[in-house]
Amino acid sequence: MATNLIILGGNAARVNVKVNPNMTILKVIELACTKLKANSNDFDLKYHNKILDTTSLIRFTNIANNALLELVPATRSRENSSVGVWLQVEDGSRLSGEFPSSQNLWEIIQILLKDKLSNYESPAIIYTRMEIIGKEQLQQKTLKDIGLVSGKALLRLLNKKESEDQAHVYVPAARKPKLEEPPRVLGHKETNTNVLPNAESANVMATSSQETMDIEPNTNNIVEKSEPINMSTDKNNLDNVSKSKDNNKKPTLSNEDLNNFKNSISYLDERDTLLFDIMDGTSVLYQDEGDDFFQPTVKDVTLVLRDLKNSRAQLEDGQLCTSAMRELGKIQNQLNLLHKYNKCIIRIHFPNRLVLQTIFKSTETVLDVINFIRKYLIDESLDFSLFTTPPKTILKPEETLLECGCVPSAMIHFSCNMETDQLKPELKQKIVSGCQASIAAYLVRKERIPNSSNNDTLGDEQPETSKQSEDKNTKTVVLNKQNKTITNSGKTPKWFKPV
Repeated sequence: MATNLIILGGNAARVNVKVNPNMTILKVIELACTKLKANSNDFDLKYHNKILDTTSLIRFTNIANNALLELVPATRSRENSSVGVWLQVEDGSRLSGEFPSSQNLWEIIQILLKDKLSNYESPAIIYTRMEIIGKEQLQQKTLKDIGLVSGKALLRLLNKKESEDQAHVYVPAARKPKLEEPPRVLGHKETNTNVLPNAESANVMATSSQETMDIEPNTNNIVEKSEPINMSTDKNNLDNVSKSKDNNKKPTLSNEDLNNFKNSISYLDERDTLLFDIMDGTSVLYQDEGDDFFQPTVKDVTLVLRDLKNSRAQLEDGQLCTSAMRELGKIQNQLNLLHKYNKCIIRIHFPNRLVLQTIFKSTETVLDVINFIRKYLIDESLDFSLFTTPPKTILKPEETLLECGCVPSAMIHFSCNMETDQLKPELKQKIVSGCQASIAAYLVRKERIPNSSNNDTLGDEQPETSKQSEDKNTKTVVLNKQNKTITNSGKTPKWFKPV
C-alpha cells in the first residue's frame, strides 16, 4: 500500500507527498500543488500514461509505494459546482438534494433529516471505504474532502460509535514465525544435528505448540556424538502434543445436527426460500497487509514460470479455433455444468439490504425467477429488472440460468424506479440470521457432492496438445490398416518370401 508518492511537476521539479490508503487523488493534487505553489484546479495526475480519477481513493488505484506520478495540465479547469447527494438512512429510505462541494457533511445531514436528526446519537457517514464518525469529524469534512466536486453520490448514514468495529471486512490470519534451523558445524568428526539430549528435546516439544513465541537458533544443542535416547519419554511427549492438537481443533457439525437444523428452519415455500439481512454479520477489524506479503517467494515464481510454459505450449502446438469450434466448446462447458449441478443457489439483493435466498433448477429461465419474486412483492404488477455485477449485466427473461452464468450460485440484484420497500411487510417477521442462511446453502451444496465427485476425477486429466493427438491418430490409422490387411487376406501374398 502506497505511503509516499513522488510527484513530477513543471520544469522537472519533484516533490514527495505522504499519503494514506483512504486519501483521494484530489487531495494528493492539492498537497502537491501547495508545495509547487500552483492552482490545484488546473492540474491532473497521470500514472502509467493514464489520467487518474480525482474521486478515487489511493487504496483502489494500485499505486505502489514511492511511485512516480506526473502532474499534467487539466483539459478543463475544475470549478466548485453543485453535487447531487443521495442520503440512505437506516430504514432503507433515501433523501436527496443538491449541495455545493464546499458544504460540510454535518450541514447536509441537518438539511436532509430535519426533525429526524434526534434519532442519531452518534451519526456516521460511510462513502466507499471511508467512515466519518461523530459530529466533530462531520463538521470538518466537506464534499470536496471526500473527492466529490461534481456529479452524484450515494452516502450511507448510520448510528455508529467510534469504538464499534467495521463489519464484513476480511482479516488475514496471523502468520506463524519461521523456524530457523541451527547452522551445521563441520569438523574433523562427524556431526549429528538431529540428536538432542532428553531434557532439551522435551523442552522443544513443549514449546512447539506455542505459535506466537519467537524461536532463535541455538548452536549449543548440536552434539557431535550420538547419545542414547529414552523412547518412553519421547512417546509421552508426542502423545501430549497430539492431545493438545486435538483440543485445538474446531468443532464440526455432524449429519444429525444438520438434519435437525434443517427441520427447525421454517422455509417460506417449497423451494427452501429464506429471507435474511445482509448486515447481519460478525464485526471484525480491518488490517492492511504488510509489504512482506507482496514479496514473491520461490514457490510463486515457480508457479508463474510453469503457467507461462503451459500457455506457450498451447499457443505453439494448439490449432486455430473457428467460431463454430468456440461455440461448440461453450456448449460443452454448459453441458458439463448441467451434468454436475442440477440445482443452483440464487440470492436476490433488494435495495433495503434484505436478501432472498432460494433454489432453482439450472434449466429454468430468468422469467421463472421474475415470476417467483412477484409473489413476494406488495405490488405484483411492479416493473423491475434483474442484473448481476461486476460488470453490470441486465439479465434477459428468455435466457436460462445456465446461459446467464448463474450456475452453481449467483447474486442477483433487484432494481426498480420506486424507492420504498417492495417486499410484503409480513415477511419481515420471518427473517432469519445470516448464519442460518449460510448453513442452509451448505446443505444444498452437500447434496451435490456425490454427483460431482465422478466429474471431478474426469476433469483432472490434462488435455493433450494437437501434435500429440495427431501422432496418436496416425498410429491408430496405421494399426487399423495393418489389422485389415491381416484379417481380410486369408492367403499369403505372392511377394512374401520366407527366409
